[in-house]
Order: sequence, then C-alpha cells, then structure tokens
Amino acid sequence: MKLTKPMLKAFYHITQGENTLTKLSGALGKSKYWTDLVLSSLEKEEFIVKSKNFSITGSRFIIEVASTAHASKLRDLLFKYQGISFEKILTDGRLLFLMALSEDWITKEVAMQLSKLSKYSIDRYMPSLKNRGVIVKKKMLYRVSERWPLMKDFLITYKNYSKVNGQVKWKYGEETIFQVNNQDLVHDHTTTGLHEYKVYGVQVGVISALCVLPKRKLSKEDIFIHSLFEVDDPRTLHLALTFYLKNKLEYEKVMPLAMKYGKYTMFEDFVKLLKAKEDKVKFESLPIFDRKDFIRIAHMYGVNYV
Repeated sequence: MKLTKPMLKAFYHITQGENTLTKLSGALGKSKYWTDLVLSSLEKEEFIVKSKNFSITGSRFIIEVASTAHASKLRDLLFKYQGISFEKILTDGRLLFLMALSEDWITKEVAMQLSKLSKYSIDRYMPSLKNRGVIVKKKMLYRVSERWPLMKDFLITYKNYSKVNGQVKWKYGEETIFQVNNQDLVHDHTTTGLHEYKVYGVQVGVISALCVLPKRKLSKEDIFIHSLFEVDDPRTLHLALTFYLKNKLEYEKVMPLAMKYGKYTMFEDFVKLLKAKEDKVKFESLPIFDRKDFIRIAHMYGVNYV
C-alpha cells in the first residue's frame, strides 16, 4: 500500500487525459525520467497500466487507469471532489492511518500497532484530518467519517486488495484473512474461524474455511474474532456465543482484536446479547438472536449456565 503525493498528482492528471509520458511530464512540470519513475510506482500498485502505442508520434506507450477496483474508486473520488487537494489527505503515512480507521471505531493505540506509525506521526496528522471532517471522534475512539462514503470505500478496497486464491474478508499490509471453498486448499494455510472451533471444544461442520496469512499460531481470541467474519445467520451467531462462553474469553483481551479487524461495533453488540433477557433480540450488526435455539446449541457443547 503506497500512494505518495507525486503518485496521486500524476494519477489525477492521467484521469484528465494526460495519457502519454510527454503530456504527463509537461502537466507535472517534471522531467520524463522523473515522471517515468512515478509511473512505475503507480503501475506497481496497479493504479495504472501502460499499453504499447503506435498511433501517436514520439510516444511509445499510452497510460490508462487500471481496471482494478481501487484504481476505479480513486478515480471516482477525484472526479467527485475536484476542488479538494487529496495530496494532503490520502498520501504517505496519512493513508496508512486512515486505512486503520476505515472499517470501524478504533483507539489511537490500536491504530498505531496496525499501521506501524509512531504516536508523533499520528498526533501530527490528527488535527488537519479532524478539521477537514475526514475523521470523527467518540470518547477515545476514532473512525473515518460517514460523510465521506467514496473515500471510505476507496480506503477499504485498496487496503483489502490481494491476489490470494480466495475471497478476502480483511487485509492490512501482509496480513490477510480470506475464505476458501475447496477444503483441499486449507492444508497450505493456517485455518481459523469456525473451522478451528473444534480445537476448543465446539465442533462445527463447515463447507468453506477461513484462512490467515502469514502462517502463525493462533490464540482462542484470534479464532473467535476471525469467526465474526462468518457470523451471518442465527446458527453461526449462537455457535459464536457458545464458543465465547465455553472458553471463558475476556472482554479486555478480545476488544483490541475486534478493533484491529474492524469488528468493534459487532463485538459490542455481541457482548450486549450476553446480558439480554428477551427471547428474541436483533442488533443491526448481528443476525437475530433466538434464546431457545441458543440454549439448545449451548447445551450440546456443555455450556449449561445460560
């Protein structure tokens, strides 16, 4: 994930039709050699593609916006807000910081761990991003403002871009959580989520599996939080509740992971369910909770105190 000020400025001019090295270097006021280095960075990040050209005199290639989702979304964002200088918002360390805040509420400390940015850098970025309304604060939590849906969409799409063989659920840097349907593929990766509940006493039959890269040893807290990417109906919700209670997971240990993986709101609602007394409960971030079915599933796995 890399987007510098020269890269963003060059990308903007490309969207405006400066589609040859000569035109682009002229628009940027830089040498062709310097401009070509910037183009190489954009090409590496798959924001642009170079096509061989034989129709324009003096130009060996034509520059076009790549067909990748993140390139398209950045182009749409720049077109929508042409009067705004995104070079002071979406480049360098600011980009990494905003990506950490792009999915849900997160503390500054967890954002630092995720982005690998120093406290000094984040404190330097914070005032201008807040003043521009790019990020919002709630107590000690931060996130990208809902007033910028196109920006948020771009940040998540670019952050999650991967060529891994599977459906990406979450990605930041080299760490990737993805789903595979072919069980033969799981042997090449570290499996997590519902597939690994069995290690901690909750056997679940699944036709697909979550995997995580790079390979590493996972804690029960990791497995639980990863499984929230699979909670999409009452059955998986009740299994997740059972796993949480059976393994006596602690809120304080799980919450930092929930923030890291963009599951803060979902986990907060999950914890509220544990205190609920109603027979049926529905939170926006979760499937409907059915107490009778939950008790039935919990008892199956020896959780009798619900």
